[in-house]
Amino acid sequence: MGTNLQEVIAEFGCTVLNYTKNKIVVDHFCSEERYNNFSNGFNCRAGMGLFDIDEVLQFNKINDNTLLVIQNDGIETARYKYVTIFKATMEYKDKKVNKSLTFRIRRNEFNPIINFIDTSGNSLDFKNVNAVKNHLSEKYGANKLTDWSVSVG
Repeated sequence: MGTNLQEVIAEFGCTVLNYTKNKIVVDHFCSEERYNNFSNGFNCRAGMGLFDIDEVLQFNKINDNTLLVIQNDGIETARYKYVTIFKATMEYKDKKVNKSLTFRIRRNEFNPIINFIDTSGNSLDFKNVNAVKNHLSEKYGANKLTDWSVSVG
């Protein structure tokens, strides 16, 4: 069994995925700064790889502050870099049993999408923060934030 590309992406500060010739050519960098140096002609990759085109990836599950660059045949088509703007623990009732859920709300620095990710690994994208609030209300009913923090970044 091969290495899971999703897990490998989590190990680096920046990864470039180039979809070409029915493969994914991968370049890894320790940081976004190293990728910028690479773009200016310095060979400072931290690793390389080749993966099957059918590798299932969830870009909205990458770690905070990890840059993910998507290319098709060497031409950049998208970038992802999530930054947490709000972290909270919420209490709610599930079949009359009190439960809690810890989650983060993140923004992608390269598009207006808002990402909701919880400690169970669920990750959903929304148009705005109000859509996240509506989702929480619909899925968990009456709920109360018991611990929260706002990040400015």
